[in-house]
Amino acid sequence: MPFSDKRPNQIDESDLIALVANEPEHRVIDYKRDLIGATDGDKKEFLYDVSSFANTQGGYLVLGVEEGGGVPTSIVGLPGADPDGEILRLEQMVRDGIRPPISGIETAAVTLANGNLAIVMRIPKSWNPPHQVTYQKAFRFYARDTNGKYQIDVDELRSAFALSASVADKMRDFRAGRVAAIASGDAPVTLLNGGALILHVVPFSAVSVAGSFSIQRAAANPNLFPTIPDRFARNFQLTFDGLTVTSNVDAPPVPQRAYTQVFRTGAVEGVASSIARQTDALILPTLEAMIVRYAKIYMRALHSLGLEPPIAVFASLVNVGGFRMIEYFDQMAQLCDLPQVRLSRPTYHFVESIFQQIPGDDRSAAKGLRLTLDHLANAAGLSASPSFDEAGNYTLDLGP
Repeated sequence: MPFSDKRPNQIDESDLIALVANEPEHRVIDYKRDLIGATDGDKKEFLYDVSSFANTQGGYLVLGVEEGGGVPTSIVGLPGADPDGEILRLEQMVRDGIRPPISGIETAAVTLANGNLAIVMRIPKSWNPPHQVTYQKAFRFYARDTNGKYQIDVDELRSAFALSASVADKMRDFRAGRVAAIASGDAPVTLLNGGALILHVVPFSAVSVAGSFSIQRAAANPNLFPTIPDRFARNFQLTFDGLTVTSNVDAPPVPQRAYTQVFRTGAVEGVASSIARQTDALILPTLEAMIVRYAKIYMRALHSLGLEPPIAVFASLVNVGGFRMIEYFDQMAQLCDLPQVRLSRPTYHFVESIFQQIPGDDRSAAKGLRLTLDHLANAAGLSASPSFDEAGNYTLDLGP
């Protein structure tokens, strides 16, 4: 793999020199001598290159390297290039000209000894293929092989769509199987009574045979995966299934209030039990806050360990049949006097939310979780979550 799979901001001129010495152009790297031109044809060609990487196994696009017959010959750089402006222009072209959006693209400028710049763009393998170039109504799909990019034919396109569908089905099957196991008492730890919230954060790569994740790195950083609603890991252990973080001072087999299971695939399962007040009352804003805060925490943790979007977030409630769902909490009122509905089902699966980018804060996480939060509010008898204003901004203050 070129650059030893470095990220663009880690690459320097010595890495580019090594490419010229050792690395021909092939399915995971492409070279351009000059900046991407401003004509429609130049832009389309650039977008075909980018989408072809995403639709295959990912790779790098390097600007400022001269090549001949697919072989890099010299590092010439891009004289007079404005690095920030050019990177912004390239990434904007990708955002506007390819559908569905490609997540996780990273671009950086490399300063050369001759005073010029090179630009390196890293395009990750997509787990939501196929990506189509839509700029100027091109409507074309591209992939790559050892000879470079090529237009996908009908049979290969069908396979790509089937792969995308199978990824979605596998994630939903994973969620359904795990929730059923937890509801029946087959969780990694013994949980407390009082209902449970189950949060699954599943990178698309977690259900692919080509996916890779270092459970050892996760085990070295257990505080990245605190139990709901904690800020750190009180206890943790590495098991056959992955990393298990538990909430209580006393470790299992003592019953636990909550646990986080980080599977070897990179999927995360966060479970909080005893979530009811007064034995049978669930507070809607409290559930929302837990989903928003810990979906963000787990996504950011996975990203810090090298996993890229897209990421699916699933929320479920189990063992809540007959519980009351309270619309909001008021310290001055009795729970019985607040707007509420009685839950008729023991288990609730809420619709998933898909993240194409890692949320930077709770409010952006809440926006991305809007479908899930609205479905949760439906269970409380509301048409939508009451925690968004008319502009779609999340209004619930989750604190620091």
